Amino acid sequence: MNALNALVFAALGSVMEILPKAFPSWFPPTGSDQASARAIWLALMGAVQICVGAGFIVRFHVVPFVHGILSIVPAESGTLALPNPRGVTGR
Repeated sequence: MNALNALVFAALGSVMEILPKAFPSWFPPTGSDQASARAIWLALMGAVQICVGAGFIVRFHVVPFVHGILSIVPAESGTLALPNPRGVTGR
């Protein structure tokens, strides 16, 4: 997968999420609770598609970018300076 594929996955998932809301007549209510199984399936699969696309973008583009920025920041000595440093005695 590449970035273009990930963006298309996210766009397709968005369309799948919007479709039942844009055209409710295409998804007649079925079942006892008057919910449309087609609309529920498209909402679930749309969320999965968006998560796959966004997860790829985050994993392969955002994480390395943030890691690169954080690696530029110079590291301190690694110790935390206390306001009043003194020895702690054990009991």
